[in-house]
Amino acid sequence: MNKVQMVELLRLHHSKISSTQAEMYIEQSANRIAERTEIYKRTDIMSSAAGQRWYSFPKRAVKIDSVYFNDVKIPRLIGEPLIDDDEFGTNTADTADTALTTPTSNPSNERFWMYSPYKPITEGITTNEQTAHARFARLGIVEKVTNSVTRDGRTSNYQSCSVTGTFNIRVFGSWIPESFTSSAAGTDEDDGMLSTVGPLAAIPEHFHEILLTGAIAIGYKYPPNLDFNVSAAFEQDFERGIRRIRKHSRTRISTGFIKPQDF
Repeated sequence: MNKVQMVELLRLHHSKISSTQAEMYIEQSANRIAERTEIYKRTDIMSSAAGQRWYSFPKRAVKIDSVYFNDVKIPRLIGEPLIDDDEFGTNTADTADTALTTPTSNPSNERFWMYSPYKPITEGITTNEQTAHARFARLGIVEKVTNSVTRDGRTSNYQSCSVTGTFNIRVFGSWIPESFTSSAAGTDEDDGMLSTVGPLAAIPEHFHEILLTGAIAIGYKYPPNLDFNVSAAFEQDFERGIRRIRKHSRTRISTGFIKPQDF
């Protein structure tokens, strides 16, 4: 169903909600579905830079399934390199607050990826930059070498990426759906007739009734329609829908079983 249809059905239960509230309930329901079923799969692409280890990575990712570098699948690094590549420092008083030198090309091309949930907040950045950085985690790319990285009396077998490329890092994973966007004046009605906007595009159309059920349940948790008993009833229906989506996710690529037959 499209956005207008879903909002109309939602207002049968919550007649006093605004369009903004309706979108918020639908988005929250979609986020719960995606988080618990990992049904929203997509890719994210980035460009590598020689000497750069960490890359901003959206926190909307629920799970990283695989990472490809130059169209070659690379494994996840177990553990962490002993020496980090400091790319965030701006304090000149800290003499050790410098990035490693740009590494030379690594002929073995033995690369690994890492994930860090820590915000890449640098020293002395503005409030607007802090807000932008807060949306991101970090994805790291390292290359295995032999005792070529040293600092403070320590030696590491991992250096930062030595290759500069364009859109050569591809991340496959499960994501939290995108939110409804604010359209230009006069176009909201057009967007409302589509089933491919915001979270409606992330959740398959044959599961939109489950998305609606979750939104209805959320609406009964807030005034003026606060009713925990009714909310619990819709939550039970929503939970059944979650199990249905999980079953679909497990079996949609399965070939099934061949049962022996007597003739």
